[in-house]
Amino acid sequence: MVDAGRADSGARDGGGRDAGTLSDAGPPTSCVNLPGPDGGRRCAAQVRLLELRPSSATCFVDVRVALGETGILDWECANSPGRAAITFPRARFTGVVSGDVVDTCLGSEFDYTDGCRWTSAQAIRGARASGRLTLTYGEAPVPGELGCAPACSATGTIEILP
Repeated sequence: MVDAGRADSGARDGGGRDAGTLSDAGPPTSCVNLPGPDGGRRCAAQVRLLELRPSSATCFVDVRVALGETGILDWECANSPGRAAITFPRARFTGVVSGDVVDTCLGSEFDYTDGCRWTSAQAIRGARASGRLTLTYGEAPVPGELGCAPACSATGTIEILP
């Protein structure tokens, strides 16, 4: 299926395929889902997704966190580096904390209307002391998929609540 001729960024969107342009490298498109914190003294803070900006207004992105949704940042406070997790109702990002810096991700796969299977990497990173973390989203067709629509990306802001 081809778009109705409306000019857009060439990104994958609800209208199907268009000629598009090749995108730059963008954010990573895969992630290793690590175990979350499992021992020692643990600390926690509530977080909320404040904004999400897709690379195009017509992009579909498989971000597993809804705008305004709250979650919990949980980390091993006695270990640096240590394990960390950010848990929302439909997503659990896992990774590490080193000093004040959190670095977590969530890898997923999904099927899209172009007939391709896609992989995504959704990462939440940043310094806790800043009160804000950055969410990044990148995607790519799984290896071996052909004729897929162009990829989308997104960035967002996560607020650490007092």
